[in-house]
Amino acid sequence: MTTEHPGNVPVQPAEETFRVALVCMPFYQVAGPSPAVGLLRAIAERSGFQADSYHLNLDLAARLDPGLYDGLCRNPQDLVGEWLFSVAAFGSGATPGDAAYLEDCPKVGALALKLGSDEATLTALRHEILPRFVDDLAASIDWGRYRVVGFTSTYQQNVASLALARRIKERSPHVAIVFGGASMAGEAGEEVLRAFPFVDYVVVGDGDLSFPALLGCIASDASPEDVPGLLLRKTNEVRAAGEPRLFSDLDSLPTPSYGEFFERARQLGLAGRPDCGWTLPFEGSRGCWWGEKHQCTFCGLNQLGMTYRSKSPDRLFQELGELARQHGVTSFFATDSIMDPRHVEELFAKVRETKSDYEFYWETKANLTRAQVRTMQRGGVRCLQPGVESLSSHVLQLMRKGSTMLQNVRCLKWCRYYGLRVDWNLLWGFPGERNEDYLREMEVMKLVSHLEPPGNAGPVCMVRFSPYFNDPDGFQVRGLRPQRAYRYVYPPSVAAEKVALYFDCEVGDTVAPEAHAPALAWIDEWRRRWSSERPDTLVYRRTPGVLFVEDGRAGDRLGTHTFREPVATIYAECVETMRRSADVRSAMANDGSLPALSEDEVREILEGLSGLGLMVGEDGWYLSLAIPANPNW
Repeated sequence: MTTEHPGNVPVQPAEETFRVALVCMPFYQVAGPSPAVGLLRAIAERSGFQADSYHLNLDLAARLDPGLYDGLCRNPQDLVGEWLFSVAAFGSGATPGDAAYLEDCPKVGALALKLGSDEATLTALRHEILPRFVDDLAASIDWGRYRVVGFTSTYQQNVASLALARRIKERSPHVAIVFGGASMAGEAGEEVLRAFPFVDYVVVGDGDLSFPALLGCIASDASPEDVPGLLLRKTNEVRAAGEPRLFSDLDSLPTPSYGEFFERARQLGLAGRPDCGWTLPFEGSRGCWWGEKHQCTFCGLNQLGMTYRSKSPDRLFQELGELARQHGVTSFFATDSIMDPRHVEELFAKVRETKSDYEFYWETKANLTRAQVRTMQRGGVRCLQPGVESLSSHVLQLMRKGSTMLQNVRCLKWCRYYGLRVDWNLLWGFPGERNEDYLREMEVMKLVSHLEPPGNAGPVCMVRFSPYFNDPDGFQVRGLRPQRAYRYVYPPSVAAEKVALYFDCEVGDTVAPEAHAPALAWIDEWRRRWSSERPDTLVYRRTPGVLFVEDGRAGDRLGTHTFREPVATIYAECVETMRRSADVRSAMANDGSLPALSEDEVREILEGLSGLGLMVGEDGWYLSLAIPANPNW
């Protein structure tokens, strides 16, 4: 008899002695479990294998100051987490010279001070604390009872995973070491397998099919050479068993197994901390439906799987309920690159109908309407990452974002009204940008100080798999080379250009960096106001025939504007979304109580309101910036 794993490919169940371990290493955040580890454990168990998971990132968080650990996770500046584990991973082969790294990467020292530490602490971590930590992990767990140990590696987990994998192989040569995750995509997986003999297999791309198929081969002593997406070593050469396959039937996946994470957190004393609010990761979709059409020029996500696939609203709703019941957690984090439009109406309707008290963090596009934001808020969304990225339509066009400045402002406006936090960045450094783009952007930023400011602002990062990386000549990108920090992370025997995710380069036809100094200064002020006891406000109140706009933005605009007809209606017509003068005139013509105005007269009023800083316009479209004081929109 055989059991089946996702995709209905039969797998022979293993004997009792065949056990699998799945490991999540630092520096993965500790606010919630690893979705990859949780899902692969559930898949392995459903395929008939005995599997255990180990969230060893929690062990380090408990050993270090939790604030320091969390800060290192959330600020992966200059690969600091990878550098810190390099001595533990490579021993005498690690690049010496801590001072050179800290001098070449000054943000790391600044980060340490911000986290209440110093460079001496970082040095002690690298040479003493973390090597001892990995030694303890290797000795305290009986890894020899496993036939397979799999490591998931994303961003700052690669070097820590290599450190433990090497020790496991030295102690228990019979254990098959498997690596997978985003860090293994492209050339990286091949180079890891080539450079580190203790790694036996690398799974590239979706592991839903290939991982249980590999387990079945190992359990039955069969050759895994036909497993799609698998890299293996044969005759001292790295070989690909076959092209990775995209897994499409997401509804067939089991619910991730997260129990070990919470039990481990309880045993380590992390569960009772007042600053620990658990968030459960879940997967609503894979790929990017926008990227299938126009991949954003700087985006390297979804490396090999841009094709969009998603769970049905019914299936996703069932999984959310199951996870909440199992773990007593109702706060969720979507791993999606972009929200499925079906989920906006259908999923959140189910949440409302059942009065389920869920809270969601989700990534989406920024061209959201007021009604969509309202639906999300009523369905439990509390924070969005809408990919705003810029308040310049020309720069957004250069990015291929598929949105405009007005759409981005509209998104920020309605998120502010409905109480959704917005996680967004302001970026620059795009080939073809102009000084006037950023001068206009500054004007817009000054007008929207009542809306949430960007969390980060700075030049765009060059990453593998992005269109900029894949077509450097087409985008005036020159001198692509691994980010300077890689020289301090990996020994010379590792080809950094193959394992690197981040790259340094020179980009032509961009605005001088110093031109952004005023924007950075203003953003600091904007954030200060936003977090103050009295943040800036801009609201309006409507009564029959009169509209009042109360301007509480700091500066010379403070006060209340009173507008009577027809100006009151013209302003109100542009509150929900941007409108053209012809559209506004047409709407007014349907109201016989309003005076008849020509399109030129309407446009003149719109321009006047824009001149007062109460509206923002672009290419003949106008958006009112004030938020309704009425809470019942």
